[in-house]
Amino acid sequence: MTETAVSETPQRLVAVIDIGATSVRMMIAQIRADGEVSHLENLSQAVKLGRDSFVSGRIRRATIEDCVRVLKIFRRKLTEYEIARPEQVRVVATSAVREASNRLAFLDRVYIATGFNVEPFDEAQLHRVTYLGIRPILDANPELLAGQTVICEVGGGSTETLVMNDGRVTFAQTWRLGVLRLIHSLEASDVGQPNSRRVLESRIAQTAKQIAGVVNRREPVRLIAMGSEMRLAVQEISGGIEALEIVDVARLREFADQILRLNPDRLVTRYQLSIQEAESLGPALLINAMIARRLELETVHVARVNLRDGLIKEMLAGRQWVGNAEEQVIDSALTLGRRFSFDEAHARHVARLGVELFRQTTALHQLPDRWEIDLHLAALLHEVGLAIGERSYHKHSQYIIRNSVFFGVSSRELNLIALVARYHRRALPQRTHDVYSQLDQDDRVAVSKLAALLRIAKALDAGRNQSVQEIRAVRAGNTLRVEAPGLTDVSIEQLELRRQQELFEYVFGLNVELSAKPGFV
Repeated sequence: MTETAVSETPQRLVAVIDIGATSVRMMIAQIRADGEVSHLENLSQAVKLGRDSFVSGRIRRATIEDCVRVLKIFRRKLTEYEIARPEQVRVVATSAVREASNRLAFLDRVYIATGFNVEPFDEAQLHRVTYLGIRPILDANPELLAGQTVICEVGGGSTETLVMNDGRVTFAQTWRLGVLRLIHSLEASDVGQPNSRRVLESRIAQTAKQIAGVVNRREPVRLIAMGSEMRLAVQEISGGIEALEIVDVARLREFADQILRLNPDRLVTRYQLSIQEAESLGPALLINAMIARRLELETVHVARVNLRDGLIKEMLAGRQWVGNAEEQVIDSALTLGRRFSFDEAHARHVARLGVELFRQTTALHQLPDRWEIDLHLAALLHEVGLAIGERSYHKHSQYIIRNSVFFGVSSRELNLIALVARYHRRALPQRTHDVYSQLDQDDRVAVSKLAALLRIAKALDAGRNQSVQEIRAVRAGNTLRVEAPGLTDVSIEQLELRRQQELFEYVFGLNVELSAKPGFV
């Protein structure tokens, strides 16, 4: 795919803000023309979003205003750096905001007060960005790409895990084992101080067992832990400050025990933490240590990487899917297609032609690069519904895609991909159609544009023999002329194109003509 972000200017300033369960953090970075990223400043302010959301299910007004106060401070800092354009800033929120019943009120208040358009991250998005953040460390340590690796990050509301086999993500899961959830469940159960540690370990052990259950125990496994608590631990235990450090699990458990014996006030003073961070430190370390023990490991790798690193990686590329991460999701789509015995040769070819059309008609469709992967996935899976039946199979394809899980693909993205696949044939998109009618205008327009391109790509393989290997699409007046070099007969494709171009005409106002070019090279 086209790398659009770094070639236009010698360097650019960007910022990412992560609204988490215990704090709001901002990273300001400079991206050079060669793709190198320099971290200029990191800011963090404690908030109590998780304490509100995980206990009562909603964020209190006072907490919302506290978050707004912090974000106004960050906005002023961005002004100092002359970071003002929307494309220079990305603001995301994780489970504490996502799970709050009044999350829309929170998002609206933040936007009105600060101008920040906050994007609530679902689990799939979090997995994708986690992978993007950790991937450079894995590439720098190729031994970690061989065999089985578990990547784990303990947060306030949940524990995120990725399981990789030979460099490929084979499992991604969010477990409802979060530090704040643990603390609040202990407070609510009123078990008393003598029994709290036993209850704490019992609840961690349940999830640790589940995590171990998704790993092939007959093969060696390694654990890479992320999170500020683990970074603090490795620095205290061994003084390590490298991008990737190794810590002994026994020493990690000893350090966790030591932290758990201290009250939060002493931790605040000793390690310069906020009170929320101090309360989270011991339980987070214990969770990591118990997961490592359950995996029967003697050491654990600790990575100095976080969610904001992955967000910067996405901004660097100017799109949501980058390199290996893109390959991961395409592999997921192919796996799904094979499960439903799809025509893989046809699907791959339609996808390739669709992507080529997308790239050659950028001035026409004017969609950002990030939509290309959605078209690719919809093209790969547009016929999976045939496994259910030929009648209305395009609707069956939509249903199958919507109810599937792909690594790193959010529920919103999956919905859009499913709609593009649905509209590859038969009726045009209608405001009365379920799901489509619920989209905002930008998404409705994008779905229609991608579906129109998919119909053209499918028509170009009407014979299902992959004879159209190359295309050149050029606009000429009110017509999009598509040339197929090296061919003398495209009559089957021309006939199908006449049947399938109605949506293209409706969306773009252009006719489509296909011609063979026997001598074209």
